[in-house]
Amino acid sequence: MKTYLAVDLGAGSGRVIAARFDGRTLAMETVNRFDNVPVELNGHLHWNIPSLLTNIRAGLAAAKAKYGGIACVGVDTWGVDYALMDKSGRMLGLPYAYRDARNGPANTQQVFDRFGRKALYQATGIQFMDFNTVFQLHAERQELDSLLPKASRLLFTPDLLNFELCGEMANEATIASTSQLIDVQTRGWCAPLLKTLEIPAGLFSPPAQPGTMLGALRGVPGMDGVPVALVGAHDTASAVASVPADPATSWGYLATGTWALLGVETPEPVLSDLSYELSYTHEGAVNGQFRYLKNCTGMWMIQELRRAWSEGGSAPDFEALMRQAVAAEPFRSFIDPDYPAFQSPGRMPEKMADFCRLTQQPVPETQGEFYRAAMEGIVMRYREVWGELEQLTGRKRDVLHMIGGATKDALHCQMAADALDIAIACGPAEGAAMGNAVAQMVATGDLRDFEQGRSLVRESIELVRWTPKDPGAWREAFPRWQAARAAAK
Repeated sequence: MKTYLAVDLGAGSGRVIAARFDGRTLAMETVNRFDNVPVELNGHLHWNIPSLLTNIRAGLAAAKAKYGGIACVGVDTWGVDYALMDKSGRMLGLPYAYRDARNGPANTQQVFDRFGRKALYQATGIQFMDFNTVFQLHAERQELDSLLPKASRLLFTPDLLNFELCGEMANEATIASTSQLIDVQTRGWCAPLLKTLEIPAGLFSPPAQPGTMLGALRGVPGMDGVPVALVGAHDTASAVASVPADPATSWGYLATGTWALLGVETPEPVLSDLSYELSYTHEGAVNGQFRYLKNCTGMWMIQELRRAWSEGGSAPDFEALMRQAVAAEPFRSFIDPDYPAFQSPGRMPEKMADFCRLTQQPVPETQGEFYRAAMEGIVMRYREVWGELEQLTGRKRDVLHMIGGATKDALHCQMAADALDIAIACGPAEGAAMGNAVAQMVATGDLRDFEQGRSLVRESIELVRWTPKDPGAWREAFPRWQAARAAAK
């Protein structure tokens, strides 16, 4: 029995998960689970890297105590955020969190003015989001006390954690692809963009490929020398690596978590005018293809609703909330999950109520009504994106593979099957951790390649399947959701 340790960090929580390989299947066991909450310093949101490292090391040590020998360790996290390092390898301040207020439309427009909006898309193929690394670095350069002149290297969040764990610096390819600084054709750093924005090219190393070895663990008692592998360092890249798709089928994926990433794999970029207008992204996949997708608001709204109720002392348990949501009237209030006010933490019930009043819709009254309205809004956005993907690629898919924590929410899964009018196969729930383990196994030679990894996942899990029951209701309600969305702009 071999044990691989997947360090899997989302924007709300982190996990150290043991992947146990018996020679035929993988079994996943959570060793340590912990919160990942930004800290506010001087009016800005930052990631608490020391706390994350403490929890990661505690999880690694616990795994060592429980399982004995450890074959390998790999790290994946959310995208775009980074740390600047000095010449001595010291971090120049805590990394900014992507939800920090310095990231906004005005800063993004300045980048467009300097490089060109369409030129930026044609060069990088990345969806425009105000918090992409390219825009964060531009904001950094504008600050009076900018750290850029002092910086020797830039490490994305998983790169930073890898460095702290094994002492080796590398910019892993899939996490680098989220930055909007990678040339979509060459897969290297986009030199004209760096030059125009005065970002030193020396901050970066050539993108390193997942499924290769990085270094050896240090600083965890009894674990010195355990290999640390480069995995799909972007959590969605790892999640998509775990999709148990039959290669004979035509399929798409929905990776669910704080964000929902809905897309397909493509061997070549899709840089049409329509792709630009709709702002679809080309992030790197572990197998060298593109993850052609749209990044949508996922369970963030649900997480924030539950947090607000918990802080108010009125959070129901999950089962009770589900019963209330199922019983609530469908399509009563239509919510746009991408509405700007919903993107910052805090007061989610009040923000949803304000949205309904702004768009002249009934305000949800019960927790079940709030939950259902948020979930319907999230899934309506899936429907819109899925239709666009079919148009952009000129193909319909046989099945949608759903991976991540939201696969455990039966209401969410059935809504998605109905809204998209497609068969859905759910699993694995810990998709990012399982894909992380697959990359480690490729690095150690236990797997031939990532395609064999998908076969291993198929052997290791039991898929839960959902079929459309009432797609007509969603088809009829969709124009009303679009109207509410338009009314809020």
